[in-house]
Amino acid sequence: MCGIGAIFAYRPDAPGIDRDALMRIREAMAARGPDGAGSWLSDDGRCGLAHRRLAIIDLTEAGAQPMASADGRYHITYNGEIYNYRALRDELKNAGVAFTTDSDTEVLLALYARDGADCLARLHGIFAFAVWDAVERRLFVARDALGVKPLYYAETADGFLFASELKALVLCADVARDIDPVALADHLGFLWTAGEATMLKSVRKLRPG
Repeated sequence: MCGIGAIFAYRPDAPGIDRDALMRIREAMAARGPDGAGSWLSDDGRCGLAHRRLAIIDLTEAGAQPMASADGRYHITYNGEIYNYRALRDELKNAGVAFTTDSDTEVLLALYARDGADCLARLHGIFAFAVWDAVERRLFVARDALGVKPLYYAETADGFLFASELKALVLCADVARDIDPVALADHLGFLWTAGEATMLKSVRKLRPG
């Protein structure tokens, strides 16, 4: 497993993101990724991606994240396994895409660059990921259909943030800590909360699919 996170200050009147907050999100998930840590900030300072790495497929530094596309338009932070990435890699290579790593991350990024959100229909695996598009100034976030890989998100006065673990988000001062009593009761009774609910009213789970 890896740990992923992001802050996106998308509201027009919002200041640039707090880089220290992004680092706190990342380091709160250190146990998910003991093999490396990375971060990336958009040129306008309004979107930041973070990653804690557990290296499995490509063990070299070339597979580190956040990872950029060859043209620099797209940046990805990704947690998961794409089981059919070798077949997708061969398909993309035959279409003229050049790869510089052996990672499924680079395959996923290239597939998104070609197909956009439609790439999800081609993926066999478990995943949570986000891709920043520097041209559209848009952050795309997705989770696998079974919801195996976790992803928690919150909206604040300035924008949007997410992480693989709820505890990483509560380190951000703008995220309210009011308890959701219904979700808390579900968690205590069943060790699980249904739907989008979490123990905090301000934090939701991205639903599977």
